[in-house]
Amino acid sequence: MSLPTSIDLPLRVNYQDEKDTERYQRDLVYELQGMYENIAENVNGTIRNNADVDGSQWKPTVQGTVAGVFTYSRQVGWSVRQGILTKIFFDVEWPATTATGNFYVELPYKVTLSNGGMPFLGVLQPSAINYGALRTDLVINAIPDTYRGEIFSTGSLQAITNLAVPNRGRLIGSIDYIGVADS
Repeated sequence: MSLPTSIDLPLRVNYQDEKDTERYQRDLVYELQGMYENIAENVNGTIRNNADVDGSQWKPTVQGTVAGVFTYSRQVGWSVRQGILTKIFFDVEWPATTATGNFYVELPYKVTLSNGGMPFLGVLQPSAINYGALRTDLVINAIPDTYRGEIFSTGSLQAITNLAVPNRGRLIGSIDYIGVADS
């Protein structure tokens, strides 16, 4: 949801005579109430957890930059949008995959451009994933102008590198990023 770009209120000239004053006022109040609710949701945020109403219960998927098939045993996720501010939570587990390449979580909203930087970093709790020699941690970074949360491995005195797709594993995590406004 994005902030309104125009305000369309009923005009008094569209009502025929003075007898329509009450109808005009009802229509005006109805439009203003809807506009207020829309702005309040964008400013204050809404916890979106009813998939039938707003699609916030999101089914996370993991991918490799070389396509393949993942077999999932767990896919649980939620998203919270406050205007363009986006926060996602996920718990995904896979016992097998044929995918290869760099490993990433597919995000529910596109990440905004950030002028060459990657400022959107999240946290992960991995399980049954081999990080590589001298690697001690995994992080997720929302990649600008994509729907990808790429997974990187880190370690003391080690350069950060993309993690290759693990054959199996579990990731529990969250990430905050600025999403592209809904069109």
